Amino acid sequence: MVQESTPVAAPPPTGPVFGLFQQALPGVQLDGAQTPIDTSISIRRDDFVGVMDAVKNDDRLAFDYLRCLSGVDWIDDLEVVYHLWSFRHSHGVAIKVRFPAIDAHVPTVSHLWGTANWHERETYEMYGIIFDGHPDLRPLLTEEGLGYYPLLKSQPLADIEDWQEDYLQAIEEAKAQLAAAGGPAPVLDEKALKIQNAQKKAAIMKKTRDEARAKGLSPEDEKAAVQAAIARFDEEETAARATGPAAPAAAPVDPRAAKIQLAQAKAGVIKKARDEARANGMSAEEERHFVAEALKAFSEAQGG
Repeated sequence: MVQESTPVAAPPPTGPVFGLFQQALPGVQLDGAQTPIDTSISIRRDDFVGVMDAVKNDDRLAFDYLRCLSGVDWIDDLEVVYHLWSFRHSHGVAIKVRFPAIDAHVPTVSHLWGTANWHERETYEMYGIIFDGHPDLRPLLTEEGLGYYPLLKSQPLADIEDWQEDYLQAIEEAKAQLAAAGGPAPVLDEKALKIQNAQKKAAIMKKTRDEARAKGLSPEDEKAAVQAAIARFDEEETAARATGPAAPAAAPVDPRAAKIQLAQAKAGVIKKARDEARANGMSAEEERHFVAEALKAFSEAQGG
């Protein structure tokens, strides 16, 4: 008769740190994986506040140092990854929390780790993720009121950044060849015009900033001068288009240009809805609902 051995429970697949989390947070859904550097643990947003408090204050975990945090764009979802280290226990962890892109909110941890303050500000301005309870989410690197988030995959210049250098070089070569042959310069299409417009705006912003700083203007006055210069440029461009020659027959719609236009329009809808919600003193939950309704109305107006 063969005696059956009692199965031995397998150790946690992610090592001792994952086991410590299970001890400190019984009943909390934790999805672990091992990376080449640290244990990675994914949590639900509903559990976020309790988990992060335990991460900092539970003696078994004692993660006293937030090394960095960063955003991740999964198209339909966004994610924040927190890289933490415990000097007391010499162990590290990466905590991930994921949520729908149309509900880009997660509580701040700046009250637990001071270094989160600027990391959250940068993640907000690059991904549009709102850290509820943060004392000051003003942008660090970009103009306030930019209207889109540079590191989102849907941001309006994403496609341009991929191909603009080769594309502009091809245009210049074609113009040079036609000039050598005595022919007219080719008409630039919509994509090239968008690139040129962005380059002109960048030059105006730099020139205005340099002039403002040479005059010793305050940061607020400098910002106002830049905004006024961009507004004048937009007015001049609009007037030039209105009084210019009749446009040729419309070319087939470029899907990349259409995607850029749609992203710009959506970013404008989101910013306008958020500004209105905050001006009306809405709660974070009311603001999320207000933005979602604005996007829904926009989508319906676009035909789905």
